[in-house]
Amino acid sequence: MLISGVDEAGRGPVLGNLVIALASIESEKESELEELGITDSKKLTPQKREEFFPKIQTLCKYEIVEITAQELNKRMWRESLNVIEAKAMGQLAASFEGRIYIDLPEKNASKFIRKAKLVGRDVVAEHKADLLYPIVGAASILAKVTRDRGIKELGKRLGEEIGSGYPADERTIAAIKNPEIRAKLKGEIRTRWSTMERILQPKLTDF
Repeated sequence: MLISGVDEAGRGPVLGNLVIALASIESEKESELEELGITDSKKLTPQKREEFFPKIQTLCKYEIVEITAQELNKRMWRESLNVIEAKAMGQLAASFEGRIYIDLPEKNASKFIRKAKLVGRDVVAEHKADLLYPIVGAASILAKVTRDRGIKELGKRLGEEIGSGYPADERTIAAIKNPEIRAKLKGEIRTRWSTMERILQPKLTDF
């Protein structure tokens, strides 16, 4: 039986793309992923993720979708991030047969499956699925490496230090606060994020 795993990288950043990946393999071969040590990308070093990336590409069929910051900015006026993510995951999964394992990005699995238009499909949507199922871990690595490479390439292209794109990264916040760098980052910043609202509309207590 064919099984697929779906996961994302870049849900929380204020900068760059949201990346969603699907990895697919015959169920009897999933043990090969486990033997390699494939797991949640957050549990691996950047070097290990890069090492696993081509191995996953060899072992699995896969597809990767990127939703740009510009698209997120436009769509989040009418859709929540959960809806955007569910739709993208559902569209990816729709073209693959067999059981689908999804790292659940919200509380209610049945609601998520409805949003993803996967009702009637063999879907297992669970929190921490990237830890529980190697095939979801594989998708997690594909998404994370793709996202990290994109941010690194963006920084090189602009000739600026922009960090990881996450709000907790001081390099990212410093870059966004700098008017010159912020101008260069036009189209790459998620303006609908509360982090940007705080930066662009500081309170008196921030001074």
